[in-house]
Amino acid sequence: MVGADDARSAAGEPVAIPAALAELMLEHAHREVPNEACGIVAGDVPWVQGGRPLRFYATKNAEHSPYRYLIDPEEQLRIVLEIDDRDEVVWGIFHSHTHSPAEPSPTDRRLAFYPGALYLIASLMEPEAPHIRAWTIEDSDVREIRLTLA
Repeated sequence: MVGADDARSAAGEPVAIPAALAELMLEHAHREVPNEACGIVAGDVPWVQGGRPLRFYATKNAEHSPYRYLIDPEEQLRIVLEIDDRDEVVWGIFHSHTHSPAEPSPTDRRLAFYPGALYLIASLMEPEAPHIRAWTIEDSDVREIRLTLA
């Protein structure tokens, strides 16, 4: 069943992200190798309402792990409060996979706590050709959202 919030993805409309923002995410991912990198993307309104990503907040991976990520809780609180103060929203949650495809792992699916956000996953499996893919994760429903660079 497709809800109102899924109308954009069901229509197959791609979601655009500024190339400069994607580059910041990939740079952060490369800096954090061998561990997964993570961060938060702020936007003007939720992506399903046509919202645009505005800024990327690179965060520490509190897990310090190549297999898992956990946004440092203190950083997360500070960033979410700043996003709220700017009258913006958490548009996306970013993390990298160092040796696997840019697809949500079972752990990623289980720990997806922002159902209205896009989950942006970078794969560094091929270091010369890193890429980012976007997903919605709500309970057991996982869908890829076409992502384009603007």
